[in-house]
Amino acid sequence: MVKLSPRRVEFLNKQTVGRVATASSKGELHVVPVCYVLDDGNIYFATDYGAKKVRNLKENRRISIIIDQYFEDWSKLKGILIQGEAELIERGPEFAKIRDLLHKKYPQYMDMPIKEEECLIVKIKPSRVSRWGFK
Repeated sequence: MVKLSPRRVEFLNKQTVGRVATASSKGELHVVPVCYVLDDGNIYFATDYGAKKVRNLKENRRISIIIDQYFEDWSKLKGILIQGEAELIERGPEFAKIRDLLHKKYPQYMDMPIKEEECLIVKIKPSRVSRWGFK
């Protein structure tokens, strides 16, 4: 697993939306925004069982997420691209821990709580990290 520097961890913890890319076994790409949390060097997000990204991940565990900040002044742009392998978490202590972190970071989830058997959590285990705009 790739270790993230403290500055990158701080950046990732401050951002709220990332864009996840998955591919089917036929190479069909799918990109969607997700609300995520970072914990112990891994990225996590919740999703519905029937989502296209889940179907893709069941065929092909490779996944990427890009988390960035855009500014009209391009000299201020910052971003991190994380590539890795996904693990689908359906229940258990890790599910509960990440659910609680997602509920804390995104109060909107309280209106539609993340529950075992109703949705799952995707864990991105980083194998490669690229970044730009960091000094």
